[in-house]
Amino acid sequence: MTCRYSFKRLWNYLNIYFLKPFDAVNDTITSDLLLMLSWKNNYTEIGSGDGMFSYIMHGNNFPVWFDRYLNVNINKRNIFDKTNKIRFPSLKNKKFNIRPKLSIDARKHHVEYIKKIKFSKNAKCINYENINLKSNSEKLIFFYTPHGLKNYNIAFTKASKILNKKGKFLVLLFLDNVKNNFIFYNLKKNSKKNLKIFFSKMDNGRFNETKKISNSFNLWEKIIKKNNLNILNFYSGLSPMAWKIYDIQTRPILKPLIIFFNFFPLILRTVLKLIWMISFFPMLCLVYIFCSNISNTDLSKNCYIVFELSKK
Repeated sequence: MTCRYSFKRLWNYLNIYFLKPFDAVNDTITSDLLLMLSWKNNYTEIGSGDGMFSYIMHGNNFPVWFDRYLNVNINKRNIFDKTNKIRFPSLKNKKFNIRPKLSIDARKHHVEYIKKIKFSKNAKCINYENINLKSNSEKLIFFYTPHGLKNYNIAFTKASKILNKKGKFLVLLFLDNVKNNFIFYNLKKNSKKNLKIFFSKMDNGRFNETKKISNSFNLWEKIIKKNNLNILNFYSGLSPMAWKIYDIQTRPILKPLIIFFNFFPLILRTVLKLIWMISFFPMLCLVYIFCSNISNTDLSKNCYIVFELSKK
């Protein structure tokens, strides 16, 4: 993997996250980590989200007119929870070198998007604690960051049981250090009244959701061994500075930005979007270079860890 491909993915992630541009940096760093592991076609993905992350990670892209902010409901707490009247590009007859045979997510609107992308061969809406696929049936499982998770230990155990004895389990996990880098959550704790409400809205429950799936390396190692799995390889990355920038970025003005861009006809919106992207891209490249911090030794300083596992 070369920087050239990373910058290409950075541009493609920016295309879908353009109003929160540092999401593109984080996803590029995350995909860098994951692509250091062994991937094969027809894997099973658990916690797929809307499917766009893996679609771009494996070398695909969306047309420049399309992004996540085209189909939103800004009156909802989760503005992306919209499945009706969606504008979506035609992605028929695309050929993929690597793709999931099954994508599982706990949120219905995520599964609707996965089906529209047509990257995964099949998609199901299933609670992570109730995954009941056939034991020892899956040759490659990718366990991503599952939104809507209630009990991590149960979900992880369920996922590991369906892994084939000769298969591999790729899992992306948060390290404890990430919890220290939620700017809005920490500001909320030290604020009162209206400021407390404002910072709480900016955090939007992300700290508590991430806390459920954050542990030290030693605790992750214990959970892995408890499920009769071996660690074949691991890499950590995403520096605290990258997470802090990601946590703030355009969140305080995101909804006004969405209203502004979505006010224009699609052609004019796309032109304005391109100008925005071209303006941001050089800075994002610099942030990517200085904040990636990919390492497999200095775990205490990174926010993510990726494990490649097999059954004992």
